[in-house]
Amino acid sequence: MKKNKKVKENFDNVVINKVELTPTTIGKINENESGLKGVIILFGTLILIIFGLPYAVNLMDKLQGKEVITPPPVVANPEEPKEEPTPENPKKEEEYLSIVSPIAKTISGIKYEITVDTSTKKINIKVTNVSGSPTSLISNPMYIELYTEEKTLLDRVMISKEEIVSNAAKEFVYTFKDNTGNNVNPVYLTLNTKSINDYPAITLTSQDINNLPYLTCTKDNETLVYTFQNSDNQYLLSKISDRILVTSNDEETINTYEALTVSYNSIDGVDANVVPKTNGFALETEIDLSKVKISEKKRILNNQAFYEKDELAKTIYFELNSSGFKCQ
Repeated sequence: MKKNKKVKENFDNVVINKVELTPTTIGKINENESGLKGVIILFGTLILIIFGLPYAVNLMDKLQGKEVITPPPVVANPEEPKEEPTPENPKKEEEYLSIVSPIAKTISGIKYEITVDTSTKKINIKVTNVSGSPTSLISNPMYIELYTEEKTLLDRVMISKEEIVSNAAKEFVYTFKDNTGNNVNPVYLTLNTKSINDYPAITLTSQDINNLPYLTCTKDNETLVYTFQNSDNQYLLSKISDRILVTSNDEETINTYEALTVSYNSIDGVDANVVPKTNGFALETEIDLSKVKISEKKRILNNQAFYEKDELAKTIYFELNSSGFKCQ
């Protein structure tokens, strides 16, 4: 086979310039006024393109049906989020007042003048409305708490829930006792209001024939039985049974209670009767609070121990124990 002859490379047409590279002028910008305008226009156009490009892209994406994601705004010098401090319930400081001399104190437009007699175990209270407008003690019952020298609680007395008109006064007398069993006398007292949150929870163990829990409270010649519905672990008042023993058999006393019976029976949901006893009689009243209208209750059933429907058992227990009743 005949071999191909190697082609001889020909560099005759290649020019090698051994001179160093020198700058070559391809254009010149005039330094006159028209040349400056051109530069400004050029840079302005460049800036518009840079800032307008993202909006143009978003516009094209919208036209093509694509989801447009807007970048979050840039915040200069972002600060770390601050945690709000958790508010703390301020601890209520008790003001212990010496009972050596009479005490006068004004709270929320009501002036309380208190004298404690340790020899007779009596508390004398004068309550005056100095607020200039009718004020009710019903929504904010006030309590006097008696303490020993060591600040041990002896007894608690709830001031009667009364409405007092402007510049009028009412006087109350309460008997206190020593619940510590140490036969000591009080040295200090406190005067304050309490809310439902201050009343401790109670558990009712007694049940009636319908398996409903009830609470019995007694004082002197009166016995009250409160029946409750248990709802979401709360005892809600539904019925009241009241029994008052009267030892007087005179005609005037009997007529007074018979008239009260007629008044009670005029209310739907109330059943009252005068029942003769060996020594006197008893006024027995049954109140179904699901039927009693509040307006009628306030007008006729003016016994402060007759609470309204759905009142909590712990409220009744706390308030009546502070009013001389023994509840169990």
